[in-house]
Amino acid sequence: MNISNRAPLLVVVAGFLITVFTYQYKVGIEQQQRQSLMALAATEQRAHLQNHVDNTVEILDSIASYVTYSKQINRADFHSFTQPVIQRHSELYALHWIPRVLDEDRALFEQLLLEQGFNSGITAVKSEANGLVKAPESEVYYPVLYSEPLALNNSVIGLDAYSRNLNAEVIDQLLDGSAKFLSSAPFHLVQDEMASSSVVFFRPVYYVAPTQEALVLRGFIAAVVKPQRLIDKQVMGHDIVAMKLDDVTSENSVEIASMGSIPTDINKTSYVSEFRVLGRSWALRVWNGKSQHLDGYRVEYWILFFGFLFTFFSAMGLSRLKVSHRQVLLERDKAQSYLDTVDTIMLALDQRGEITMINRKGSEVLGYTPADLLGKNWFSEDFVIDSIEEKKGFNLFINSSSADSDLYLSESKIRARNDQIRLITWRNKRRTDQSGDVVGMLCSGSDITEQRHNERLDKLRSSAMEAALRGESLSYVLNLVLTGIEEQYPGALCSILLLDKTGKHLLNCAAPSLPKDYQNAIHGIEIGEGVGSCGTAAFRRERVIVEDIETHPFWASFKDLALSHNLGSCWSEPIFGKKHRLKGTFAIYHQEPSLPSDEDLELITSMAAFVSMLIEEFQVEEALVQMANTDALTGLNNRRKLLASLEEEFARTKRYGRHFSLCMLDLDHFKMVNDQYGHDAGDLVLKAISEIITQELRESDISGRIGGEEFALLLPDTELHKAGELSERLRLKIEQFTVKLRTGESVKLTASIGVAEYASSMELSTDMLGLADKRLYWAKDNGRNQISIEP
Repeated sequence: MNISNRAPLLVVVAGFLITVFTYQYKVGIEQQQRQSLMALAATEQRAHLQNHVDNTVEILDSIASYVTYSKQINRADFHSFTQPVIQRHSELYALHWIPRVLDEDRALFEQLLLEQGFNSGITAVKSEANGLVKAPESEVYYPVLYSEPLALNNSVIGLDAYSRNLNAEVIDQLLDGSAKFLSSAPFHLVQDEMASSSVVFFRPVYYVAPTQEALVLRGFIAAVVKPQRLIDKQVMGHDIVAMKLDDVTSENSVEIASMGSIPTDINKTSYVSEFRVLGRSWALRVWNGKSQHLDGYRVEYWILFFGFLFTFFSAMGLSRLKVSHRQVLLERDKAQSYLDTVDTIMLALDQRGEITMINRKGSEVLGYTPADLLGKNWFSEDFVIDSIEEKKGFNLFINSSSADSDLYLSESKIRARNDQIRLITWRNKRRTDQSGDVVGMLCSGSDITEQRHNERLDKLRSSAMEAALRGESLSYVLNLVLTGIEEQYPGALCSILLLDKTGKHLLNCAAPSLPKDYQNAIHGIEIGEGVGSCGTAAFRRERVIVEDIETHPFWASFKDLALSHNLGSCWSEPIFGKKHRLKGTFAIYHQEPSLPSDEDLELITSMAAFVSMLIEEFQVEEALVQMANTDALTGLNNRRKLLASLEEEFARTKRYGRHFSLCMLDLDHFKMVNDQYGHDAGDLVLKAISEIITQELRESDISGRIGGEEFALLLPDTELHKAGELSERLRLKIEQFTVKLRTGESVKLTASIGVAEYASSMELSTDMLGLADKRLYWAKDNGRNQISIEP
């Protein structure tokens, strides 16, 4: 056979080999890309879950702090404190207060339940039916006393949490002190019509017994979490068709939540991400909807197929092109139809940033029709705020040659047609043509305006609680809250008026943006029918909405005052405390006549409830101040309190010419303890050292933890050599002390101490602090395990 006769066969064989090799290479690349996307997707979903868990831990910590520093807490208190939290966090099925009840107190506890309308007493779980029976006698019980929302959880009031084996394991670990927060294994609730599993997050609550001078367990704050609700909140992407969350702590994994239709085909692309959640191991598995295999296709069929394809290519070329063109048009229309059904903003831009495609969701968010948008430059000020910076990022991304820059994540503020500002988070990918040249960018966006808004409100509440815990005044805290609200709602002018002791007048408390003259004019106004919005709301004890101050009869006597300060509308909500006692009013003014939206009404209701809680909280101000001044781990003064005490003692010494010494103590090589034994061991060491320091000091001395492993001792009426003797005794005690870890191992440490005495040449307390710190580091730099009173 000559060359001309063999040429067709060679071409067929060559074409076949090239096609197969190309296809296999493409399949391999696609598999790697899918696996990378699945890993990214699983990481994102896991981050969402862990964020929700972290939020729940913060909630438990906040409620536990509230219970710790409240001498008594009734059902109404618990409801008031937890209700706003549950409304914001739908994954919380319940929040429980579980006190510790000794057997000799059981009758009193059951009498308390009976007085509150619960006649079952202390109950236990009947494991074979997941029902409830009367709890057998025990030395101690952990029954649920309060639970919110009560309607969903009334049957668990009195239930001994320890009677469920899954809870008992967690409670034993917490009592052992091995952790601050722990989660139970998944189980099904007694009073739950849903089929999904639940887990319980426990946080112990302690108090200091005056007779024992030690922490005594008061009970537990427990959060019943429905992981299914956490999964339902996730937004699946990257061709994900399903997710499944398993508890894999034991050998036999237990499914606790799922989303989508779990594929039965084992060849479906999947990725598993394992992580720890409060002492338990969870595994999140996500599935990709595309098949990755070529099973069923034999090599000879490929040879036959490509042989015929090559043979008829020339004759059918034009026809194929026409069919392909029509198919492209059909696929384009199908793609557009699909894009119009998804609840995600889809946007395609060319290299100049002009819009070449936008789906229905994008048009709805912007308030324009697709015809209005196509061909417009996306980075004009009509659409994108901070358009110059956004344009720079766009140009940098599409012109980058880096292989790591195929995906570009960004956020941007978008101006819609109605002048509303929307915050959009984008996943951007470069678009290329058949030659691989970049022709633009494909953007997938999600409107996170409401989500970010709620996050800011939650952060505002946290900031207010932190300010209250720092000991700031009520007026300061409420002004902080109102300033945050005004930042979230441009144009809103907020005010809080408090009822005086007579219950007849409203007094200014907080109004960061209202004119001072207006505030002075209404200060002390008597409540009554038709006394503006706030006076009427307080008198009626109900919400009052005034759209137009100029025409409304409630403002007839105050119209000129309000209009002279450019106030056009006022919405007022009464603030109630415990037992529905009126505390004051929360009002929102606007300069133009306006009515509240549903979102505004929700804000008014939630903020009034939150402000009520803050006002009630200031009744336990002393406990909050104590918490703000104490180091949570060691029980010593924290850095802020210690430095304030140093300032006071320095000024007293300077004024009266007394002696005053300061010791700075640092544990040597403490980092090795954390690295070798873990941070729990490090915490145990710090607590032990704190106890040694407390034992050595006089009643008049002041000690505190500056930070990390560094402590400070304030020694009033103490000369330098006496402070040195105390420091040496303390150093020797630490050197001779052995800390026994829970693992049975032992840890020994040494300490370096710098000592300084007040001198008349010192102008500021920081001079004394700096000298003690300098001597401390001399001791550490010259061998450690020593004191320094001279360099």
